[in-house]
Amino acid sequence: MLRLTVPVVTALLYASIASAQTVTVAGGKTARSNTTGHDAYRAEVNFGWKPDAWANGNWTLSINHALAAMTFRDRNNVNAISWAPNIILTRHSKTGLVPYLQLGFGVAYLSDDKFESEPKKHPMYQLQGITNMGSHWQFESSLAVGLKKNRFGVRAKIYHYSNAELAHENEGMDVAEFGLSYSF
Repeated sequence: MLRLTVPVVTALLYASIASAQTVTVAGGKTARSNTTGHDAYRAEVNFGWKPDAWANGNWTLSINHALAAMTFRDRNNVNAISWAPNIILTRHSKTGLVPYLQLGFGVAYLSDDKFESEPKKHPMYQLQGITNMGSHWQFESSLAVGLKKNRFGVRAKIYHYSNAELAHENEGMDVAEFGLSYSF
C-alpha cells in the first residue's frame, strides 16, 4: 500500500505546484495478456496544452499532455512512468454533464521488461506466466471515455504498451482501468 501511496501523494503535490489541469487516480488490471494478470494502479496529472484547439457549437477539441506514475502488482512488481499528449473531444450540455472521448500516444519507461504471474490454467495448454516486453522503453497508446461534472470526473480507459518491434521481443500488454479525477 505504501508503494501506491507515494506516487499518488507525489502526483497530487506536483499537480498543485505545477498548476495541473486535472489529477486522476485509477486502478485496473492487465488485459489481453495471455500469460500475466497484474493489478494496475495509476496516478496521472494532465496539463493543458491547447485548451481550445477547435470548437463548433457544443463540441470542443483540446490537446493536453499527461504525466503518470504506474505500478503493476503480481508475482513481480513493475513500476513505470509515462508522458503522453492527448486529444480530447468534449460535448458541453445544459445539465453540466460533460461526456468526453480521449486519445493518447506517448512513451513509458518500465522498471522491468518482464511481467511475471502465477501460470494460468487453460483447457488446451499451460500458459507460462511471463510476458516479455523486450525493453524497458515502451510506447503507450490509450483510449478513454469519461464524464465530468463541475470539478469531478470518472473515466474508463484502455492502454496498450508495446516497443513497436524495436526490440527482439515484443509481446505487448493492454491495461483496462477505471479512474476518478479532480480538475483545478
